[in-house]
Amino acid sequence: MASWSTVAEPVLVIGRGVRPGEVNLASCRAAGLAVLARRSGGGPVLWDAGLVALDVVLPPGHPLADRDVTRAYAWLGTAIARALAGLGVPATAIPLAEARAAQARADPASRLAARSCFGGISPFEVVDPAGRKLVGLAQVRRAAGTIFQCGIALEFDAPGLGSALGRDAADAAALTTALDARVATVHAYRPELTARQVVVAVETELVGALGIALEPASPRPDEQAAQARWSATLIAAAPAPAAGAASP
Repeated sequence: MASWSTVAEPVLVIGRGVRPGEVNLASCRAAGLAVLARRSGGGPVLWDAGLVALDVVLPPGHPLADRDVTRAYAWLGTAIARALAGLGVPATAIPLAEARAAQARADPASRLAARSCFGGISPFEVVDPAGRKLVGLAQVRRAAGTIFQCGIALEFDAPGLGSALGRDAADAAALTTALDARVATVHAYRPELTARQVVVAVETELVGALGIALEPASPRPDEQAAQARWSATLIAAAPAPAAGAASP
C-alpha cells in the first residue's frame, strides 16, 4: 500500500531517537508549531506545505523489505531519484560509500546540520549534484510488516527549522546557515512543478520499475480511527493542534 500526504498546518516531527530537550519547545509554541513524535528513526523534520510525504507499507517477508535495513532503501531511493530526474530535477540516490563519507564529516557546520533529518545524509537518500539532500527516508519494522517513509522537499524552510531547534538566537542562525548549504529543493530547479506532478512521476516510475499496478482507495474506517489516535500523540501542544494529513 502506498499513501501520499501533505499537511494543512505546519508541524515539527521528531524521530524516536530525538530527545525533547533537543527541540526549542518555547520557540515552537511561540510560532504555533505543534511537535509530534514518529516511530521511525531520524532527525527532526519541519513538515509544512513544502514537504510531500509518501508512506509505503509492505507485509511481513516482502522481498522489497530486505533484511539489511540499509540496503532495503535502494529500490525506493532509486525510483524517486529517477522520477525527479525525469521532471528536470538533477537527482540521484546516493551510494552507500558516499553516504558514509558524508556521515563522517566532523566540521562544525556538518555537525550542526546533522541535528535535523535533512541536514544529514543516509545511504540511498536522494541528493542533487552538489550532494545536497532532496529526499529523506526512514522506516519502521514490526512483526506486522514494514513501513518506508519518504519526505520530498518541494521547498525547505531553513529559518523555521533553525528556530525550532536552536538553543538560542545565535544557535538558530548558525543552524539555518548550515541547513541552507546542505538542503536542495525541487522548486529550486523546477519552480513550476506541483505536488501532483511529483506524485504522478514517482508512481509512474514505481509501476514501471517494479511491474506493479496502483489502484486508488480511500482510508478505511480503522485507518481513519488510527489517524485520530495519532492526533493525541502531540508532545508539545501548539496554540491549536496540527491539522490532519490531506491528499495533495
